Amino acid sequence: MAQLRSMTAYGRGEVVFAYGRFTAEVQGVNRRYLEIDVRLPRLLSRFEVAVRKVVDSNVGRGRVQVVLNWKPDADKPLTASPNLAMAKGLYRGWEEIAETLGIEKRIDLSLLASSSQDLLSFEEDVGEEEVFLEAIRSCLEKALSAYRRIQEDEGGRLLADLEERVNNLQKGIGNIEKQAPVAIEGMRIKLSKRVEELFSGGLEQEERLLREVALYAEKADITEEIVRFRSHCAQFAEQLKKPLTSPCDTKGKLLDFLLQELGREANTIGAKAGDLAISQEVISLKGELEKIREQVQNIE
Repeated sequence: MAQLRSMTAYGRGEVVFAYGRFTAEVQGVNRRYLEIDVRLPRLLSRFEVAVRKVVDSNVGRGRVQVVLNWKPDADKPLTASPNLAMAKGLYRGWEEIAETLGIEKRIDLSLLASSSQDLLSFEEDVGEEEVFLEAIRSCLEKALSAYRRIQEDEGGRLLADLEERVNNLQKGIGNIEKQAPVAIEGMRIKLSKRVEELFSGGLEQEERLLREVALYAEKADITEEIVRFRSHCAQFAEQLKKPLTSPCDTKGKLLDFLLQELGREANTIGAKAGDLAISQEVISLKGELEKIREQVQNIE
């Protein structure tokens, strides 16, 4: 089973059955949730619910457009029932228009047929409907199988890129962890200078000094943020490697959530550290996170 699937994909299927030939095309683009757009010939509109069920059980996320076409077999015509009430109403309507406008009446079958698509309805018995339904499902499954192959091929390429970028995140947070003691030492030196400036200032200045000491200590400590960043990064890497368990299994939303958490920790580290080297590393981390976010937007 694949580890990632892209939401951008295309698949086509074809089935020959007792009443002709079905062709199905399935095309997907990225969306936060699953949206299914079904386009069927008017005569097959009653099968829309069945089509949606097949797609829903095979796709987890994205906007999926399904186009089903039918080329009937001329040797096996279906039973056509005329809508005589509508035909009579259309005829009288055109008659009235001709009389009102004072033009010659030339009301023939072609004019009536062009006025409405509902003059004839096709009927099948229960057995024929089951044949149609089985053929539609088979055609859709072929199209969805081809669709899934493209999803997984593109997912493999996304996986390779994301694994490399996650590795860059891990290196970056490692560099920040190494630089943290240097940043703290820098804070200590600044604090020492402030102590010298405020030492002889009496009780009021002493209280102010204590407040600044507490502030510097809080700002310098980024240990918790580093630990949380590493944890989210490990979870992200684990999710990338985890196989998908079903055709409609998804990872995109969870990966997007972990990215938000990583971004939050990176922002906090940048705000608290007060060190140029760490700030530069944070900028690099944010750049990688943005590139990862662009890729994750297309993961099912």
